[in-house]
Amino acid sequence: MSYAAILLAAISLGLPAFASPTLKTPKAAATSKEMEFDSTRAYRYLNEQCAFGPRNTGTDAHAQAIRYFTTHFKSLGIPLQTQEFVHTDMQSGAPVPLTNLIATVKGKDAKRAPILFCAHWDSRPRADQESNAALRDRPILGANDGASGVAVLLELANLLSRKPPAQTVFLVLFDGEDYGREGNIDEYFLGARYFAEHLPVKEFDYALLLDMIGDTDLHLPIEQNSAARNPALVKSIWDRATALGLSAFTKTPGPSVLDDHMPLLAKGIRAVDIIDFDYPAWHTLGDTPDKCSAYSLGMTGRLVASLAYRSLP
Repeated sequence: MSYAAILLAAISLGLPAFASPTLKTPKAAATSKEMEFDSTRAYRYLNEQCAFGPRNTGTDAHAQAIRYFTTHFKSLGIPLQTQEFVHTDMQSGAPVPLTNLIATVKGKDAKRAPILFCAHWDSRPRADQESNAALRDRPILGANDGASGVAVLLELANLLSRKPPAQTVFLVLFDGEDYGREGNIDEYFLGARYFAEHLPVKEFDYALLLDMIGDTDLHLPIEQNSAARNPALVKSIWDRATALGLSAFTKTPGPSVLDDHMPLLAKGIRAVDIIDFDYPAWHTLGDTPDKCSAYSLGMTGRLVASLAYRSLP
């Protein structure tokens, strides 16, 4: 969606609007569990998702991706449930079948509320930011906008399956984030909206959304809807990234982005969006794997692994 749409929708929701080399590891942390995040394998997961083609609802690629995710989690012995639901298209009235996937890894500390790590797995059905108007009705591949966040969660699942996290971790893949048409915010975040209304547990400690985190030129400033609602949590997360030497995370204000964290915030869940919205290929046919890198996926991957194994204060 455009920045104008982001601003308008943020106001309507009552939120403030604001404007592959080797990844080096700090010596002090070199032996900790989170350093084992395999960014090369995460990049392979990104490519495997894209190999299906555009993963918008109603396509063979959409169905293939569901089978792919299901096989991955079940092969690791991680319990998986699905949320299947139907959205009614607001223009055509046609049914739009959608599927969220919820993987749960039990943690050591049952007294603490679980963490929610999430990303959207669908790709956009229209390349509405293409300069050539004739191409704008074509679906995009969604390498960065969709597959990147999921790739990190799939690799995180490998780690968590070998050693339990500190707290129970939910790995949730949302469908239908990118279904909406420009100017109609009500048809975005469909999977996150449904999840927020059908939560699998009563309470989450916090939620961390990963979106567009694979860009080869990765910069991760602080998303402002997250900061406005949860300043202490945002500070703790960016402090952790700094301690890990993750240079893509900068303690500077980014834009206010409407994303899958918005329905979670509306439900009172402490939710933070990690996103690089400065991406020239956004919502174009150019959003392909060559615009992404294992190095960039490792930046966010090492952070989420650290958060899973060493709880925030």
